[in-house]
Formats: sequence, C-alpha cells, structure tokens
Amino acid sequence: MIKSCVIGLSRIGIIHCQSLVKLKKTQLSFVYDCDDKLSNKFANKFNCKTSSKFEDILNQKDIELFVIASPTITHARYIKKLINKNKMIYCEKPIFLNAQKINLFLQKIKNKKIKFGVGLNRRFAIPYIKLKKFVHNKKISVINITSKSFNTNVKKSISNGGLFMDKGFHFFDLACWLLSSKPYEVECEARSISNKIYLKNNDFSKAIIKMKFNKNICVKFYFARVNKLGHEENITIIGDDFSINSDNFFREDILYEDYDIKFQETYYECLKNFVINNKSYLLEEGINAQLICDAVLKSANLEKKITLNF
Repeated sequence: MIKSCVIGLSRIGIIHCQSLVKLKKTQLSFVYDCDDKLSNKFANKFNCKTSSKFEDILNQKDIELFVIASPTITHARYIKKLINKNKMIYCEKPIFLNAQKINLFLQKIKNKKIKFGVGLNRRFAIPYIKLKKFVHNKKISVINITSKSFNTNVKKSISNGGLFMDKGFHFFDLACWLLSSKPYEVECEARSISNKIYLKNNDFSKAIIKMKFNKNICVKFYFARVNKLGHEENITIIGDDFSINSDNFFREDILYEDYDIKFQETYYECLKNFVINNKSYLLEEGINAQLICDAVLKSANLEKKITLNF
C-alpha cells in the first residue's frame, strides 16, 4: 500500500483525493493546503491527517507519494523539496511557470531515480481515444482545437502560468498525441484580441495559434476566457475525404459541462497508470508541452513565428 499526500485542495486536488481513496494500491494518509481551514475540512472528510507545516508531512518516512495540485507558481518549491527527500511525485500540469528550470530538475530526477508523473489526463478521455483510433492511418490536413471557458479571474490565471500554460498545456499535448509528432513552427495572434485587464498583467484572454507538424499538417487552436456556455471544448480533424468532430463521441448532456465533470474519470485513469507504472510517466511529454507553451508565449509577445527544436 502506497501512503500518499495531496498538496493543494482546490477542485482538482479534491478529485485526486477521491482517486487515491479509490485506487487499491494507494492510501490517502495526508492532505495539505496553505489554507488551514481547507486542510482541516478535507482531512475530516477523507478521514486522514494534515498539518499546518508542510515539512512535518514531508519528514514522514512512510509517505511515499505526493500529488501536487496547488497553483503552478508553487510547483517548483514543492518539487525541489520532494526530490531532496526522494519522494514519488505526481504533478498537475503545467509543471513549472516556464521551461527554464526543466533541465536542472530533470537531471536530479534521473540521478536520484525519482518516479515522476505529469497529469496529462485528457489522453485518457474515451471520446478522444475513439477520435485517435478513427483517424489512425488517415491522411490529415487540418486539426482545429477549441477551448472556451468562463474565467475572468486574472490573478488565478497568472498563478497558473497564464493562458498558454493554464489552458493550452493540455491541448498542445493532445495535438502531439493525436499526430504522434511534435510541431516545428508556431505562430500566435493574441495581443489584438485580448482583454485589456489581462494585457495589463502580461497575460491573454483570447488567442489564435497555428502550429505546423510533419506531413504538412496544420493545427489551429482557439482559446478564450469567456464563454456563455460555460466550458466548451472540441476537436475537429479534417482530411482529404473526411471530417470528424470530437463532439460526436461525447454524450450530449455533458458536452458543455464543466471540465471536472466532463473529464473526472480521466484524472483517476491517468493517476492509476502512474501508480502501476514502474518508472516516470508522461514526464517527457509534459516537458514537450512546457516547451511548446514557452514558444507560443514568445510568439505572442514578439508577434512573429517561432521555430521549435526538440
């Protein structure tokens, strides 16, 4: 039985608590949040322990796995401490606020043989799995990926790395996963269509992004922080003799539901696959998504195309 702790008790943190209780190989032993009221509330709810000091939990030798679901701005601090204590780490996306520290942390992870996983849960959505199977061996020309959600909280967006880290991370990874490839060029149009409040805080509220992949495939992303429907997300794949939309594979009654309802089971599946795997899981893919995020942000700020070299 792997004793574990969840760091960060927002919506996603609670989903991870539920997953750890459900998994046969894990035991939710601790929860932690910088807000003591939340820590105590959910420690009672899940019948586990908590502490007002994170180091008290960190120093528990029998706590092997830590799930990081706190704001992205805190990830580097927790990851550094967990690596030093040789803990298993499962980190919600994005891993860091940017890719600059990745090489330093990656080397330590390899040297100390840390088991590290990244929460790229969208790969486990049954509709997306069906979509990937449908287009397998088909000649693809264009992929359109749309994600719109009502979120006017600029501070929350910034603490999670901004539009491209917070929202784009999953979808940049999905494009790579669907095509079994990585982009070599990105171009982002965001400044002229973004809300002034976001721009004042060096962030964006809307963006149109184009990426070029091998075989002359173009992937277009449409992101927005405002949407009357709540949460809207879909992928359209167009080929020489076909066009298919991911909405065809989702139940109509949950098409526009919030993502923690629409994709709740995928959080469990992704975490389960990490737990049963004997080594790091989706770490390389997470790093690739991180590098793409940085390139998109650079393109948005410089207003020009950026070449990617992996």
